[in-house]
Amino acid sequence: MRRAGTRLAALAVLALALAAGACSRTPQLMPAEADSTKASPDTFAILADQAADQWDAGNDQQGSALSARVLLEALRLRPHSPWPQRVKTLLDSLGVAAEVEGDGHLLVVNMFSRALGADASFPYLYWRDPTPRVQTLEGTDLHLSAVAGRGFKSDGQPSDTAQVAVLFGRRAGPGLQPIVMVWSYAKGGRWNLQQTLGPDSLGGTGSGQFSPDPKSPVLDVRTYQSTPYFEECATCPHVVHERTFAWGPQGFTTTSDQVVPSPYAAFTAFVGALIAGDRVEAARHVTDPALIDFAQRFGWQDPGRGRWRLAPVSDESAKAMTFLRGANDAYRVAFESRDGDWVVAGFEPTVRPLE
Repeated sequence: MRRAGTRLAALAVLALALAAGACSRTPQLMPAEADSTKASPDTFAILADQAADQWDAGNDQQGSALSARVLLEALRLRPHSPWPQRVKTLLDSLGVAAEVEGDGHLLVVNMFSRALGADASFPYLYWRDPTPRVQTLEGTDLHLSAVAGRGFKSDGQPSDTAQVAVLFGRRAGPGLQPIVMVWSYAKGGRWNLQQTLGPDSLGGTGSGQFSPDPKSPVLDVRTYQSTPYFEECATCPHVVHERTFAWGPQGFTTTSDQVVPSPYAAFTAFVGALIAGDRVEAARHVTDPALIDFAQRFGWQDPGRGRWRLAPVSDESAKAMTFLRGANDAYRVAFESRDGDWVVAGFEPTVRPLE
């Protein structure tokens, strides 16, 4: 019953596409590497069934490749229809889980394994040149977040300097780590991988987005990494960085990197400066330099006294927080807002709350 249902669904979608096009048009099914395969509506449905069979058998790569060919033919039959909606409708009819991002001339489809789900995915790039074309992309087993292009002509076709950037996310511990890959258009109508920016460049765990302005494309990311000398859970506060990357002919380059102001970020910076022995830097994060000497009396400059962590009862946006250190110590720390940032205004030992 499943195979029959898949076949009927594929035929129904194809019938709608044929009705919208010219009666004399011959459908063409294109694999990723060639433009010469031709198929009848029956062949279209057979390929749809073959794709479903490959997915069900656990042959995910073959299933995604056959599904990509079916999607390509559907776009070629109605090249001026809304690509994202058309692809989503067809994928639903085929029972294929996927993420879809893009527009009517540039689209990325990231298909997921039926057996492994989000642990295995297969991305494909679709573009106009001048008819719809498809190519497999590097970046398997990732989540798709966004896609952007630069250097495309007014008719949607790529120029010799065209580039495509795809924002992926990789599941790691507490969340997704953004990863950006850039492909450049090459002779022969293919896209070559030009650049990859991973967690080291983008800052670890978090999110990102491309700017909507095609004249000045940029990438904005908001990410965090583990903070030295501190223990941080998945839902704990973090020191968050906002980074901006300009997109040029050589790919993305960093133009700004700023810490998002917060009481937690101020305290971690103060502790880090104390351990580094940098009194000037430590003074930037307190209302009164005398607090540096006060902290040193409690051994805050000694990393061997234990790691820090925020008490569970603390509110990360509060002007006063309780920090625990090692197995015994606890301090109540007060903060003040100053010039758009936060500084430590004072602290005192306190009773450790129950955990």
